[in-house]
Parts: sequence; C-alpha cells; structure tokens
Amino acid sequence: MALRDFQQVLSGMTLDVRFASAVRKDGALALTGYDLTSLEQERLVDVARQPGMDLNCALSRGNRFAPIIEMFPLTCELLKPDLRELLDELWNCHRPDNYQLQGEEDAFAGLLAEKIARGEMQNPYAGEVFQYESACLELARSLRYTPVEELMDQATGSFRLTHFQHDPQILLSALEKREVPPDGIQAGDYAVRITLQGDALVAELV
Repeated sequence: MALRDFQQVLSGMTLDVRFASAVRKDGALALTGYDLTSLEQERLVDVARQPGMDLNCALSRGNRFAPIIEMFPLTCELLKPDLRELLDELWNCHRPDNYQLQGEEDAFAGLLAEKIARGEMQNPYAGEVFQYESACLELARSLRYTPVEELMDQATGSFRLTHFQHDPQILLSALEKREVPPDGIQAGDYAVRITLQGDALVAELV
C-alpha cells in the first residue's frame, strides 16, 4: 500500500474542494500520477462521493481562513469582492505543512505582496491597507517576545511607521465600519505611527 500517496490524496481532497470535485466526477482518472493500487483508488473515490465531503471541505476552508481574517481583517474587507478568487488561487498552490494549519496568514501575505508588486490588484487602496496591517502584525509579533518590564517602560515602547497615499482616517474608518471606502479619497503622503497602548495597537498620524 502506497500509504504516503494515499494520505496525500485524502488530505488534498479535504483542503482543495476543486480536487475533491474532480475525483468525485472523474473517479480514478483524477488520481493519475499518484502511486496507488486499484483498491486505494476505489476507496478514495468512495470518500470523495460521500455526502459529508462537501462539509469537510467547507470546514477546512473555514479553518484555513480564520488566521487570515484575524491578522488582515481590513484587507479582507477591502478585497471582499475578489477575496474568494484570491483564496482559491492561494489554496490551489499552497498546501499547509502542519495539522494546526499554521502559516496561512503568511502564505496569504506572500501572495498578496507579489500581486501588489506586479500591479495586479485593481483596488486603488489595496497596497496601503495591506502594508498597514502587515506593519501591525510585525509589531505584534515583535512584542510577543518582549519582556514585560520593557513593555511597561514608556521610553522603550516599540512602534512601527507606515505610509498611506490616501487619508487613512477616512479609509480605515470606513473599513472598520465594514463600509466600502469612498472613491476619490484625498491623496497625499500620510505617515502613521503604530504603537501599543494597553493591549491594543493604536494608529496615529504624525
């Protein structure tokens, strides 16, 4: 029994709804390229055609999306019209390497950074909102390993600076209210300082 390939296919069907659909529709033909016996192929096709497979895929996508929306809530809100397509692209090329599904937010950030750099994001605010939340995440991660006594020392407080090309007060306020940012937000160079105040990250214009 080719246990490794069997487990890879089983995991792949759970993580990739399109792969599961292909196995359900095409049967063993969709498993070409895997080192599987005919009995293993038959078992995997049976699994793909079980009524609960769609639910497994939905739960898997929800679990993978949870850390992304937690770390990049405003970016996800901004890109809501294109988010499903973006996640499909991500999950088509990225497979988690651990059962805890850790690292999904970093994989999402990597893909989005590449698309922004190539000019593939149509939303005019995507780059600056993503950059802002990336700075927040970087600061939060750095503070995770900072001794408590240093965090209490105001003179030692860590911070990050990020820049917006549109008024961040208007842009972020709309996204925090889950509203579509208005067109034509005043352009400029807005520097924003992100600091830790209590247990919250606070952004201020400087």
